[in-house]
Amino acid sequence: MSKGGVYDDLELSGGTWRPYTAIQMVMTVDGAIKGPTDDYWPISQEADQRTFRRFRIHFDAVLHGTRTLGMRIDRYMWSAELQCERRQRGLYEPPLFIVVSNSGRIDPSDRVFQRRSYPIAPLVVVPEAAKVTEGLSEVAEIVRIGDELVDLESLMRYLAAERDVRRLVCEGGAILNFHMLAAGLVDEFFITVTPSIIGEPRPRTAVEGPAALPHDQLQQLELVSTITHGDEVFLRYRVGGASSLA
Repeated sequence: MSKGGVYDDLELSGGTWRPYTAIQMVMTVDGAIKGPTDDYWPISQEADQRTFRRFRIHFDAVLHGTRTLGMRIDRYMWSAELQCERRQRGLYEPPLFIVVSNSGRIDPSDRVFQRRSYPIAPLVVVPEAAKVTEGLSEVAEIVRIGDELVDLESLMRYLAAERDVRRLVCEGGAILNFHMLAAGLVDEFFITVTPSIIGEPRPRTAVEGPAALPHDQLQQLELVSTITHGDEVFLRYRVGGASSLA
């Protein structure tokens, strides 16, 4: 795995009315997906960082919530090497980058909009009621779906029907993960456990809703695989209760 990622050989289904959707996250042993300041980033080791970068070779689109913007993440991972590998998998366009925002208040100078050589403008999805930040439409394509809040199911239908997205990876944040899971729109959950402990009393976790789910309504997952590389553990789960892809 000197140059590859843990999941380079994945074979994934494709959706029809909605994309096959996977969540990909990393957390410390004590459950934190990030530290209290940017000084703690990145929390993972080389194997996870390499796997994270390469995971997108399998997908048509990448989904983010606004709380992930501003983090020191290489958003696009654009390189001739990765594009060559995507073409070998029948994916001839780079992945579409999508940001979901209920408010539309996004800084157009954020690094995600600094496209350089990336050939596709990011897609910013907002509800009809949102007042989009001035200048955002100059650096991103704005799509309105939903009334007061973005309707995630309608977004998935739009991506499949209008943008030909068959496979989508959601990279957080935690609130978006919760709503995607609650809507039955997630098929698999990939999470890496990295060997560190931050010890924050109330850490950010991989899934955060407005309140804890009732004990008899817990989201159930089925373990698909466990891969250990160095001191990191890569866990792949199938999500119970996901809506049909067909």
